[in-house]
Amino acid sequence: MTEEGRLATEATGSVDEEFMDRALDDADLNALRLALYQATGDESLLELPLRTVPMYGGALDQTVVADEAVAPLRARVKEFLRNRPADFTEVKPADAELRGMYEAFRNEKLTDRDWAYRRDLAAFDDHPRLAEWTGARPAVPEGFQVAVIGAGFGGIAVAVQLEHLGIPYRVYERRPELGGTWSSNAYPDVRVDTTNFLYQFFFEKNYPWTEYFARAGEVREYLEHVAKKYGVHEHISFGSDVKEAVFDAGSGRWELDVETDGRRQTLSANAVVSASGLFATPKHLDVPGIEDFRGEIVHTAECTGQERIDGRDVAIIGNGSTGVQMMSEVRSRARSVGVFQRTPQWISPRERYGELISPETRWLLDTMPYYWNWYCYSIATLRLGGQVLQEPDPKWQAAGGLVNEANDGYRESLTQYVKSKLGDRPDLWDKLIPQHAPMARRLIVDNNWYASLLEDNVELVTESIERFTPTGIRTADGKERSYDLVFTATGFATQKYLWPTRYRGLDGATLEERWSDPEGGGPRAYLSITVPDFPNLFIMYGPNSQNRSGSLIVWMETWARYTAEGLVALIEGGHRHLTVREEVFEEYNRRLDEAMLSLIWYDAGSKDRNYYVNEFGRQQVNVPWRLEEYHRLLERFDPGDYHFA
Repeated sequence: MTEEGRLATEATGSVDEEFMDRALDDADLNALRLALYQATGDESLLELPLRTVPMYGGALDQTVVADEAVAPLRARVKEFLRNRPADFTEVKPADAELRGMYEAFRNEKLTDRDWAYRRDLAAFDDHPRLAEWTGARPAVPEGFQVAVIGAGFGGIAVAVQLEHLGIPYRVYERRPELGGTWSSNAYPDVRVDTTNFLYQFFFEKNYPWTEYFARAGEVREYLEHVAKKYGVHEHISFGSDVKEAVFDAGSGRWELDVETDGRRQTLSANAVVSASGLFATPKHLDVPGIEDFRGEIVHTAECTGQERIDGRDVAIIGNGSTGVQMMSEVRSRARSVGVFQRTPQWISPRERYGELISPETRWLLDTMPYYWNWYCYSIATLRLGGQVLQEPDPKWQAAGGLVNEANDGYRESLTQYVKSKLGDRPDLWDKLIPQHAPMARRLIVDNNWYASLLEDNVELVTESIERFTPTGIRTADGKERSYDLVFTATGFATQKYLWPTRYRGLDGATLEERWSDPEGGGPRAYLSITVPDFPNLFIMYGPNSQNRSGSLIVWMETWARYTAEGLVALIEGGHRHLTVREEVFEEYNRRLDEAMLSLIWYDAGSKDRNYYVNEFGRQQVNVPWRLEEYHRLLERFDPGDYHFA
């Protein structure tokens, strides 16, 4: 319990009434309804009336407790909390009971496939998505070692699996601390844009986040906490940059060229897991004259947090997630800000973005049994229906619609939001309202970006950049603007999935060479994880892996489980290495490409200037299937998909 919660408790042991009321005012009452039912077994709670609230212009419906049931439910929750037995023990529900509660949560009937995907979203198991040996733990071969490259979310997820299984491993992290992107990014106001109740490991229960959308420092502290608690931290080699990994067919091992503190050494591992992530390699600006600029130019992924902003003339090039996120703070400190926009983006509000988690809410999460589980489930499943936004409806389009009824409604809702934020500046509408459909590109969270554009010290520049000059930037209309500091929020080289490490497999070719072949369409993998001719190499957050909705960290845990199960099959079978079968790889990617054609990313206006679509015109970032189907594909490692040696 927080100090505020403790102070709210009087000497009699009862909680201050006003404090409890504030906690319930801010609560998800439907999540509380299921938590109370689970704690008491009172089936009348399942019969309380519910209603739906349209969201995103009617694209989604949120299920809430009906108005007439709110007061009775609050009274029952308060009664339980006042009289909760001191020895109350939470009990994990049986699957049949849990499925029934899931169906009662939104008055919906789940298919077996829905249930299989959702089963672990409330995280009642101590460790959801955990790999296990098929029988008694075998003796791991002497000298067996797994090299994990990267100590961000992906690397830690894999390491936790290996720690549980007792498989020896070493994590190589090129930076002096763990955290991945949450260590390397230090631009102004850097934070997650997915709520922490989704952006977290689900084996670590009810972590005391201070904000709904944590800042980078708090995310890094969280990863440090997890790494130490689960025994991973002592296995991390910091400041260790894996330059190259070469597979030796004779020994069946990977030879790693590692640089640590300026010293090169060759190390060996039976298997390698690349967890360097999708957003590891900055895409630098390539504009004439950039070498002549006398001010500072800093890519946002290379910010140190020590950049001098106060009282200076600053340019921000880019209006993607980073450029939008940082602008409000930069504006508040700089003398002037020039915002260079190439393509307008859909920039949307997000509930509780920038809000602290109140002491009352923290108390309720800590005190009400099962509430954290149901709160996470509520958020995790809310936007599942939003996957329809990415699925064009040919009949709707034939009748004059743009994408489908839900997406067109969402577009109208976002359009009205933009206009409302621009107030008396309709001259900006055409510059800021995109032509492409919502969800065709990454949706961006509004961190006071529109409001900042209206400030006197901010200029929106939509003309293309012609060149840098010694003192500033000249645009195509011939106008030159002077700047002291330029932030380039130009994103990442997303085609370089495993960089900066070079991987060389069985045929002597590198992954970079294989993935640069135009006939191959760029980076590809089987289930986003394995590639033919690269034995015992597993990829976290690989090609076509990004989920269409929900929690990325759920998929980090899922990829980590699949990888660990592959290593279990390798060790239990007494094999040296495994490689995905070429025909399995080809058929999977054929089906993937075919499924992608029916989605929004290839619609007119969506492919251009979209990091989802690579230089070969292929969507290489997202998975095309709905989450329930992608989960089915990854539910269990299938040895039949692989050659074992």
